[in-house]
Amino acid sequence: MKRIVLISFLFLSLVLCSVPWVWAGGLDDFKAGTDAQGRGDYDEAIRLYTKAIASGDLSQEKLSEVYNRRGNAWYSKFNGERALADYNKAIKVNPKNSFAYSNRGNLWFWRRDYNPAMADFNKAIELNPKDDFTYYHRGDLWFMKGDYDRAIADYNKEIELNPKDADVYVSRAVAWENKRDYDRAIADYSKAIEVAPQFAYAYFRRGRAWKNKGDYDRAVADYNKGIEVDPRDYNAFNSLAWLLATCPESRYRNGVRAIQLATRAVELLDAANNIGTLAAAYAEAGRFQEAIKTQERAIAKLKKEKGNKKDMAEYEKHLASYKAGKPWREK
Repeated sequence: MKRIVLISFLFLSLVLCSVPWVWAGGLDDFKAGTDAQGRGDYDEAIRLYTKAIASGDLSQEKLSEVYNRRGNAWYSKFNGERALADYNKAIKVNPKNSFAYSNRGNLWFWRRDYNPAMADFNKAIELNPKDDFTYYHRGDLWFMKGDYDRAIADYNKEIELNPKDADVYVSRAVAWENKRDYDRAIADYSKAIEVAPQFAYAYFRRGRAWKNKGDYDRAVADYNKGIEVDPRDYNAFNSLAWLLATCPESRYRNGVRAIQLATRAVELLDAANNIGTLAAAYAEAGRFQEAIKTQERAIAKLKKEKGNKKDMAEYEKHLASYKAGKPWREK
């Protein structure tokens, strides 16, 4: 009898080993969730991460990672409350999870709640001093606070850790521009283009820096290059149109071409800034009635965009100039 039972047990064991195990388990659900998140299927990722959490077979460290990743999935779906809840759980389960602090800091930043964002970025860097992602975002936070020197210091650290990130060179360049150090800004935009030759935004920004230095030839060249690289870059269309409409040096002005470029910019993005450029282009071409109507539309649009008083006053000056039959000139 014992022999029969033993044979039956061995047979059952062989059968079970030969059949694929269909229950995935927490780790496999976690991996599948990561794959789903990577391909942008956030709902599926959340479902799988939730299964992984419910499995009960994850270590505390791995459980914290799953909460953090599910928080990222919620964040990608613009559900800040659920993202925040998951980041909080990730930190509670593993207070040394630097990525959870960094991601929660980014969520606070997104909400414009800068003090807790700074606290979380600081903690993330304390836990993981080699986290280039957090240096970059803390640099952005310093930038938003108007502390460009500290922003540049954090961008420097990010570049030290990840010198192939073209975005951070552009961010540092913008900080240099705000300090009116156009030469360093241009150097950083050039480095961004070296790292990523198809980076249209870097061409646009470098063009602006050249314009601010009064080098209009190079500005025009960079704006044109930005349009060539990305024919949907409204920034480049708008900036080139503005230069051709308002440049203080007459040899660069071309009202007809400016109208063409500004019209395309408005088609790509119906924003007050682009509409105002189109008005300036009409004025440069001598079409003042169209300039007036278009500038009035720009003012109405700026009100809807809740533009600041300084911009509104500038728009009103442009309108007064067109009503007086005068094109606008940059100074």
